[in-house]
Amino acid sequence: MLVLLLVVFVNFVGIGALIPVLPYTVIETLGLSATTMTLLLASFAFAMFLSNPLLGRLSDHVGRRPVLIFSLMVNVLAHIWFALSTDIVQMFAARILAGLAAGNTGVIQAMIADRVNPGERARFMGLFGAAIGTGFVAGPALGGLFSGLGEGPLHQAPFLLAAGFGTIALLLSLRLNERATKATASIAAKTLLRDRIKIVFRSELALYTLAFFCLNLSFAQVEASYVLLLRDYLGFGATKTGWLFTYIGLCIILVQSVLINVAVRRFGEVGTVAFGASLLAIGQGLTVLMSMGFMAGANYPLVQIVTTTTAVCFGFGFSNPALSAAASNAAGKDTMGGALGTVQGFASLGQVGGLVLAGPLYQLGGAHFPFGFGMCITLLLLVVMILLKRRPAMQPQYRQP
Repeated sequence: MLVLLLVVFVNFVGIGALIPVLPYTVIETLGLSATTMTLLLASFAFAMFLSNPLLGRLSDHVGRRPVLIFSLMVNVLAHIWFALSTDIVQMFAARILAGLAAGNTGVIQAMIADRVNPGERARFMGLFGAAIGTGFVAGPALGGLFSGLGEGPLHQAPFLLAAGFGTIALLLSLRLNERATKATASIAAKTLLRDRIKIVFRSELALYTLAFFCLNLSFAQVEASYVLLLRDYLGFGATKTGWLFTYIGLCIILVQSVLINVAVRRFGEVGTVAFGASLLAIGQGLTVLMSMGFMAGANYPLVQIVTTTTAVCFGFGFSNPALSAAASNAAGKDTMGGALGTVQGFASLGQVGGLVLAGPLYQLGGAHFPFGFGMCITLLLLVVMILLKRRPAMQPQYRQP
């Protein structure tokens, strides 16, 4: 289990390392727009959308371990390529390749679910989320702190370091034992991807898929616009941005490794998602007020940023692992890789849509446009969770025909 969590950590180190240096690499060094910057982020997420269901399905057929090992090899190569890239075309190509490799998220979730009882999944999905948070601690911190090392571009040293982490994860993954269920592999192999998607949307997983889509569509506004907000509102550079993202990661770790268990016992998995979504919407709403000058404490902008950031991070920290646990319980065990891969694929699609929109929205009118849009989507997520909360408890509904 430790190796699986390390793999998640490595994936998100690679994602996070780019965030604090992106405005300075793309906008200031290359002279391109904020829209191009967010499209670079979106290219990674779109590749994840394409590969998540495919890798999940493949893992049902040939096993989780070989798929995981291959994706980690590609991940390392993609980080090295990005580190050595100096023009935007190569950067896009390297990030797309890295996104295809990072589509192993659904496979990793399935491997965790293969190894634990349904009653323990919320706790382990919380650790899964904590590994994501740790990646967001290390990634932006390393991206900011190592951006000035060497004579190459700002992103070179952080991504060479990320490639080093990826190599360590690859070596450790070679020691993993295969525990995935392959009882229905022959059936899964005959099921087309479009049929798998139809099955998901006709099952109880349909609402979970919509919820993942909304959560990632909403939070992508934060991912893409937050670093621009720090640059324009506080005048932060890459290093200071990295330190604030370290605080974000620490908040997510605290929630997903400690507080998530308390929340699930109190509210249940679906109720915890609704609680987290409420905090996320509050944080996004406060950010809108702050960017428009209507939030109290205008003389203390750093305090304002920390307050809104805390609400957003706690909200996402509660929502994401609880939603993963609930979805894994609704999926059939024998085809869990394909099911969760499809669900995570639509989560990535939501992230793509959010990142594509975030840049133009920010250019249109500042931070209150993308954060306001994100708040509206979060409120839609709340509606979805209310519908799920009102549904009677059901046995797993995802099955192959």
